[in-house]
Amino acid sequence: MRHQWSAFTVALGFTLTSHLRNRLAMSMIAFFIPTWIYLVRVTALDKDITFHSTLGIEITASMNRTIQVSSALHAVTVIAGFMMFMATFNSRGMDQRLVLAGYPRLQLLAAKLVSLLVMTALLTGYTTGLLRMSWPLAQPGAVAAALAAAILAYGGLGLMAGYLLRGELEGFFVVVMATLIDVGMQSPVSNPAGNQPGLSMLPLYGPAQAALAASFTPGAGLTCAARALPCFLATSLMALAIFCWRTRHYGRPSQVPESPGLYRQASDAELTATWREGLDAPETASPR
Repeated sequence: MRHQWSAFTVALGFTLTSHLRNRLAMSMIAFFIPTWIYLVRVTALDKDITFHSTLGIEITASMNRTIQVSSALHAVTVIAGFMMFMATFNSRGMDQRLVLAGYPRLQLLAAKLVSLLVMTALLTGYTTGLLRMSWPLAQPGAVAAALAAAILAYGGLGLMAGYLLRGELEGFFVVVMATLIDVGMQSPVSNPAGNQPGLSMLPLYGPAQAALAASFTPGAGLTCAARALPCFLATSLMALAIFCWRTRHYGRPSQVPESPGLYRQASDAELTATWREGLDAPETASPR
């Protein structure tokens, strides 16, 4: 148990470090989110629109503020998906070598999921604060819950894409296009009808409905935002399955030396040193 906990904490530390070293993502958080919200605030029309929510209420709100909510959802989902994809994609070769050295698979994936939870908490609080600076939200807590659910949904997508796709450009394109289509279909400005078949199956359906309702009305349900959580669970399980499949040949009994004295499980210090040596190493082709 102690070895597994040490393996998890070491993996978590390096995963968080990889997020912090992603300068593009850090710049997008610091400048892109507030800039986008501000530009929408000063350029979008400030006239009222009326739309129906899945919560069974009719909402009348400013088009300017409605677009700000949709833009905030788009920004955080793009950033979360991009950060999780890059952290997973850049480390997957090293992860496979660590599994070959005896590192437990579940601890590696659990570290990435916990780092996603940390990112979700920070992005949620930051973005909710920016929206509150623009206008007084009716229910800030419910808006934060909707943002968190959206971040988890697309963070899970980025995690799965990091293990599944073969190139950085492919992953970035998938994340950007998926969020662009999803936000466009959920926005009451670009899609005022909002009654297309299959619309409720998209990851942002619940969070978008909950965020819009909580921003302008006192009635909003957390269960609506939670409709994105099955997507997060599904993509996380898919990521685990793909990672286990890619490392399925590692650690077979036939690979163990005949002499017991020649084989031992790597210690925590050795695994940490191996990770440090490979952290800055160039990415190698992943075994198929």
